[in-house]
Amino acid sequence: MPIRLLVTAVILIALFLLLFLVLLATNTALSVWHYLKDAPTWVQLAYAVILVGLPLLTLTLFWNWFRPRQRKKTDPGHAEITAESLQEQLLKSSSQGIDVSAALAEIHEQRRRRSSGEIYIAVYGEVSSGKSSLVKALLPDASVETDPRAGTTIEICHYAWQAPSGDRIVITDLPGFNLDGEHTVPEETRRAHLVIFLCDSDLTGSQMAQLQFLANLDKPLLLALNKADRYSREELDILLAGLQKKTGLDEEDIVTISTGGRERLVRLLGEEMEENIDRPRRPEIAALRKAVQRHLDQDRELMESLRETAVLTLASEKLEAAQDQHRNQQAGDLVNKYSRRAMVGALAAVAPGSDLVIQGVLATRLIRELSKLYDIPVKDIEIESFLEQAGGKIRNMTAITLAIAGNAFKAFPGLGTVTGGVIHAVAYGMIFDSLGKAVAETMANRGALRPYPAAEVFEDLLHDHLESGAVHFARLAISPPTNTKDRDY
Repeated sequence: MPIRLLVTAVILIALFLLLFLVLLATNTALSVWHYLKDAPTWVQLAYAVILVGLPLLTLTLFWNWFRPRQRKKTDPGHAEITAESLQEQLLKSSSQGIDVSAALAEIHEQRRRRSSGEIYIAVYGEVSSGKSSLVKALLPDASVETDPRAGTTIEICHYAWQAPSGDRIVITDLPGFNLDGEHTVPEETRRAHLVIFLCDSDLTGSQMAQLQFLANLDKPLLLALNKADRYSREELDILLAGLQKKTGLDEEDIVTISTGGRERLVRLLGEEMEENIDRPRRPEIAALRKAVQRHLDQDRELMESLRETAVLTLASEKLEAAQDQHRNQQAGDLVNKYSRRAMVGALAAVAPGSDLVIQGVLATRLIRELSKLYDIPVKDIEIESFLEQAGGKIRNMTAITLAIAGNAFKAFPGLGTVTGGVIHAVAYGMIFDSLGKAVAETMANRGALRPYPAAEVFEDLLHDHLESGAVHFARLAISPPTNTKDRDY
């Protein structure tokens, strides 16, 4: 009861305060209106502009100041990628020293396959779902290794098939996607014209995730239910209806097959005699052949166009990965350069973390160069806020930082006692290394310098790499520069 009375009293007080504020605002508004109605028109208009414009200006300033800014990145699922635009990116990236060989290899392979006139079909599914057996059923004379144990196919294999229609087809047998915990869709599915997804029962969660990725490639996709002979007709109808509802595929793109294998029969030889017979089971894949041929007859040009788009997207993603790797390498070089400079500047410092003012210029320059590298605009207030938060975290662990920096020299026998300035230099080397890596990681992952998350990453990096970093920078402190690059600080 006392709690209810307290809550009621608080609510009543809040209501009275709100009523008082409304009355006060009303009184002020009426007073202003009383004076304005007799004022000249230009005064009334000026007041109205100020009354409306000031709040809008304040909101605009706050929005521009605090809104998150994300680095623009190409979205392969939405941005249109053409051969011309990709070629321009390749030329630009190559001129910047970026390794574009992986992207070029995809384009060259695409041209080779297009000129050959062959249709590429990828067979994909979980381990032991019957992929290799299906290839064996399609190509009885092909040398395909089949084994009931999981994971027989451990590499991508291509097999040629001459379809009854005269089409030259290359069947690609892919490794099972849950082999050794691997859940990535092989790139070969993106290079193919058509994908056959093989299963032998209802789809699991991981199978649905893989199938959804394949469906998002926007190319012909067939779902083949293997070992259909294990089910009764009623069970099969229920299973097929569930698969169609779950996947959203057309009914004619879900087929039932049996890739063969072996079966054991018992033959009666007499009243008390019987014989066990082990014989190969005849494969039943006519429905799958028919579905494949239907796509070849109806969607030939569309299949080629969709495959080309998928390969261009794959090449673009490889180029973007190469760009990210090159950028990260440049970021690492910047961090190393400024860490060396910080070690020199630290000789004048009293204690690391007592104040980042001594190293503030270097830290600001490092962040600005990293923002230029990642093409991210950074405001002075964001840099100041990050350095202030980082400085606070350093102050909380100054003692342990100095202790570890001093102990690092024990890794070099016979060095003797080192001066405090050298210890400070090692400490600042560790600090700047973690500082730069935290900024680079935040910019790469978030597309912006967010002070608080960047400071958290900085603290984690400093804690995780304190011991190894101390030995590394102690080695730098006692070793003279060996080349021009090392002297750049």
